[in-house]
Amino acid sequence: MRIAWLICLVMAVNVGVGQTTFVGVKAGGHVSSAFIEHTVFNLNLNSTFLPGASGGVFVKYLPEPGNSFLNSGIQFGVNYVQKGWKQTFLTDEPSYTARMNYLEIPLEGFGYFGGQNKYFISAGLYMEFLVSEDLDEVPDSNNTGAADFYTYDEDRDRQVGYGARLGGGMWRELSIGTFQLEGFFSYSFSNFIDAGDLTTETPDLSNHWMLGFTVGYMISFGDNKE
Repeated sequence: MRIAWLICLVMAVNVGVGQTTFVGVKAGGHVSSAFIEHTVFNLNLNSTFLPGASGGVFVKYLPEPGNSFLNSGIQFGVNYVQKGWKQTFLTDEPSYTARMNYLEIPLEGFGYFGGQNKYFISAGLYMEFLVSEDLDEVPDSNNTGAADFYTYDEDRDRQVGYGARLGGGMWRELSIGTFQLEGFFSYSFSNFIDAGDLTTETPDLSNHWMLGFTVGYMISFGDNKE
């Protein structure tokens, strides 16, 4: 509710002073994986890519542009994001898949330039809140070879995290609205596994990362003259 009020307030202020606020929806696909390691102990854990999808709503705020080639703005929103990883084994043990679904709240700054086509680069931080997880059955410990195995444990591990996001792409305004295409990379600075301390072999490094794209549609409020 507080986020909804903030969006309304920003839109009302910006429209009043002749600046532009875009409100949009976006969705896309990506590959994700997880960096799972231990600072002291060597782990033999091969994590590979897992396809996923994301979607959400966002607000893009453009202050009145100046006279420079590059202008700037801010963007925030709420996304539903599928993250996870796949662990493979050198034996005939089936691969293990862990999918973790998050509600993600990013805040980003961006720089943009161009005429009818606007090109942009963005960077920012996000908070994430675990909504659900879908974990395969635990592998047979007698059939994993020399591989180590660790996964998310609801009773032990964290449900809230944070990270950074980098993006770039373009948007174009048409008579029916504004369309945006973006490529992005994100990395969670927080560890989703709660290892306790370094005396245990439980990984103290466990970070999600994603590489993907989104397609968005926006409507504008205000008038950002250039």
